[in-house]
Amino acid sequence: MTEIDATGLSCPMPVLRLQKALRDEAGGARVRLLASDPMAAIDVPHFLNENGHKLIARSDAAGPGDMQILKFEIEKGWG
Repeated sequence: MTEIDATGLSCPMPVLRLQKALRDEAGGARVRLLASDPMAAIDVPHFLNENGHKLIARSDAAGPGDMQILKFEIEKGWG
């Protein structure tokens, strides 16, 4: 599974990194995105819905210092 570490980046960078990674994957492939920008909780699901990809799981974890890490597991659409 490809993992994209977009922690420390402000939106829209996590979504742009995800978009680039998904271009290189075959339909049905899974990608994990790590992001620390709270807006990713809104922007990532919106991007996935608009582009035919599926959010498999989302979780939150404590990062270094006060940073909160959002973890998204995504399945690339077949379209």
